[in-house]
Amino acid sequence: MARALRIDPPAGTTVSLADVPLGEWYPFFMQWQVPVTVSIAYTLLSFMFNPVSNKLSRMEAQRQSVKQEGAGKQRKSIFTPMTMFIFFHNAVLAVYSGWAFVSVFPVFVQSIVTKGWFGGLCDIDGSTWNSVLFAQAYLFYVSKFYELIDTVIIIAKGRRASLLQIYHHAGVIMIMYFANYYSSSAAVFIVWENAGVHTVMYTYYALTVLGVNPPGKQYLTSLQIFQFLFGQSFVAIYLCMSNCQTQDQRMWLYILTAYLVPLIYLFVQFFRTTYKKSGDKKKAQ
Repeated sequence: MARALRIDPPAGTTVSLADVPLGEWYPFFMQWQVPVTVSIAYTLLSFMFNPVSNKLSRMEAQRQSVKQEGAGKQRKSIFTPMTMFIFFHNAVLAVYSGWAFVSVFPVFVQSIVTKGWFGGLCDIDGSTWNSVLFAQAYLFYVSKFYELIDTVIIIAKGRRASLLQIYHHAGVIMIMYFANYYSSSAAVFIVWENAGVHTVMYTYYALTVLGVNPPGKQYLTSLQIFQFLFGQSFVAIYLCMSNCQTQDQRMWLYILTAYLVPLIYLFVQFFRTTYKKSGDKKKAQ
């Protein structure tokens, strides 16, 4: 007999939904039809409206020393509705990500210090889950729906959304749904790692909207690759630790691995294609 949909917090959760931001929406977002429908619709619409030709962003064109049409004209004001919307979008995600990181990471470290590696990682007593992880994992899951606007912005500006972009955004919604559904203590790595990287990443993007040109975008991509490799390493550790995860929670670790392996491959391919080729062009000049 199929298991009924879980629309209440997982067993062992002592946090009241009334004390969680957007907690009233928890029963809605935790129905499996919501992430599945949104992920499929997002994927189909992204491919349907993806431009045939790819237009380089201003920052990427500058990085590759490509002179775009109109590059010599007076620069447009940043105070256009579209530009201000993009800045606000990136600023909101940067602030939120920073808040999520400082909310979870210190608690995670303190848990390791006080309970040791096994107790801190496995969270057998549920202290980390109930103090910060339940609320932050749920909000992190909800934030992934909002992050789909990243792709809308890319396509609206006439640029192609890559397979990496679409796979990443569609897949992470499902990953975070299962992280909440199975209430795995390993989700703490997804939250503070990704939140930390996103703080840097969205701050970088917000600055570029204002015309600031921070150097080293390739290092940002390297940081993203490192976070996934680091996270996957700890997934392997969790799978090797006995009496740490329930069978359901171990299932989430396998689902996470199935998502991360292709994602890491796509990121590495993106890095090679984007930065190695541009570096070879500069050497040839």
